Amino acid sequence: MNKLTEQLNISNMILNKLAKLKISLYKISIVFLISLILVSCGRKKRTIELIERETAETELIPIDTNGAVKGDWVIQQEMSDAEKLNPIVSNDATASEIANYIYDTLLEDDRVTYELIPGVASELPVVSDDLLTYTFNLRKDVKFSDGKPLTGKDVIFTVKVIKNPFTDAQALRNYFSDVADVSLVNGDPYIVQFKMSKPYFRALYSLGGFEILPKHILDPENLTDKFDFAKLNLAEETFANAQEDFGDLRKHADFMNSQEVARDPKYVIGSGPYKLEEWITGQRVVLSRNENYWNKKSEPAYPDKLVFKTIQDQTSAITAAKNGEIDIMNVVRNIDFVENLKNPEQFNLEKAIVARPVYLYIAWNAKRPFFADRKVRMALSHCVDRETIINRILYGLAVPIQSHIYYKSELLNTDLEYIPYDLDKAKQLLNEAGWSDTDGDGVIDKIIDGKKVDFSFTFMNNQNPERGSVLLVLVNTLKYVGIKANIQDFEWSVFLDKQDRHEYDACIGGWVLSASPPDPFQIFHSSQSRDGGSNYISYDNPESDRLIEEYRITADENKRRELLMRWQRVIYDDQPYTFLWSPAGKYVYQKRFRNARWYAYPYPNKSNEWWVPTADQKYKN
Repeated sequence: MNKLTEQLNISNMILNKLAKLKISLYKISIVFLISLILVSCGRKKRTIELIERETAETELIPIDTNGAVKGDWVIQQEMSDAEKLNPIVSNDATASEIANYIYDTLLEDDRVTYELIPGVASELPVVSDDLLTYTFNLRKDVKFSDGKPLTGKDVIFTVKVIKNPFTDAQALRNYFSDVADVSLVNGDPYIVQFKMSKPYFRALYSLGGFEILPKHILDPENLTDKFDFAKLNLAEETFANAQEDFGDLRKHADFMNSQEVARDPKYVIGSGPYKLEEWITGQRVVLSRNENYWNKKSEPAYPDKLVFKTIQDQTSAITAAKNGEIDIMNVVRNIDFVENLKNPEQFNLEKAIVARPVYLYIAWNAKRPFFADRKVRMALSHCVDRETIINRILYGLAVPIQSHIYYKSELLNTDLEYIPYDLDKAKQLLNEAGWSDTDGDGVIDKIIDGKKVDFSFTFMNNQNPERGSVLLVLVNTLKYVGIKANIQDFEWSVFLDKQDRHEYDACIGGWVLSASPPDPFQIFHSSQSRDGGSNYISYDNPESDRLIEEYRITADENKRRELLMRWQRVIYDDQPYTFLWSPAGKYVYQKRFRNARWYAYPYPNKSNEWWVPTADQKYKN
């Protein structure tokens, strides 16, 4: 076991050094495989013991706020900088987590029961029998951090920003495509009514769940008053030809899409418990307490500041955690969590493990000729030895999956067969798809558009070391079926940009799923493969589209369940993703914090609830 750990540590050290030197990860794959070969039956027993003794899921502790006081900071490590802090035009996990402390929504998810509860809305909305009208009464005591009241005008403004087809809100806009109108009821600024053009089973979650932006800050000239929802819907329908006909929409969208609006504290204004104080690119985002916060009794803000500190190198981050330079860390590499942080109490640290609705996958860009055939994609899925990777690299802290639906959900299609690691089956499918080694060079090839094309491509990674390790194993496995693959790392913002533009072959990624009923439209509907949508694999299957569309407008729960089961089978047979596993969330945090509760959704820690006794406080303003 010691020899294995040493070899793995050496491999990770080499990976980190080579990444800094920008040397191809492919060249050191043999070193990594040597470390895997050293794994024995004794290691498997050790893994089971670790899971049982050291990696038990962290229970949600009772609320501990007796004697709670304000003060101190919470410094949380992030692997990458946020994309933008305008929540309407950003879809990355880091930005979403930070924005969660800045902005409010009409309704919220209870973090324990996951039921919808009032937020800015004073109560759940009144919904018409035909599911086409939703009427929200707003609280009258909600203020933005600059002291200005939040009203229905801000709600209407935000929806207009979302529906503007020129705004970079593709990931969000699909949930509002059937919103026909939003208006004040009888001119009352605290009663807002949404009208739908057709029913949408998840409308309550979408209409109640978007972050509300301040109109007085982001539209001081009332430019959005010039276009009503009829014009917005027309612009959506004719977006491809809208460049000249909707100049006012374009003008405001350009402003909303700008880096200034997404980064400058004078524009990043919300009504949540914290406000943006500063953002130093590549270093940190600092939030300070919003003294105008309206919900202090129910939603406390104990820490003076929340600091999100960017440390990309995991070894450096672990050192920072041990030295007390950061207070919370998401431990990416399982070997670090299990071995390198084996005795956290030595460093005044605690561990937390959270089962979260998250999954990892390998995305195959269907626009690339290699991945256009479903038989090829299934063959590639047979090349992934998920069981061995989970046991040997992930220390057993993951659950293999076959579907986009969370593995604990009652809506999961459990009839989907486990796709085994089977290189003979992979070779058979590749041959059936027309790929063979015609020139004997060890790489399979095929005639495409009159030219011989070798099956050679590059995986894109976002500098995540553990995902890089997984790709290294896969790169070596693919050689045995005649496929040559490489790996290229990109900084997070570049990675996202290449995804949006579909400028990649394949990549490894992850999705955080919602606690609300699932809707696969955003990720898998063909319409979402354009204009920076989340279907960045260019997946296009008319049967999948039809099932998703029918699923969205079906009110009957049993019928909707049946549609979702059938849709999962279509995706399974097509394999646009190779679904990998749902990883456990692994965290370490400083012991000085009280009320450190860990949730499954949407974010594991809610730092505004954490507090430190006055005598133990470390940071002072």
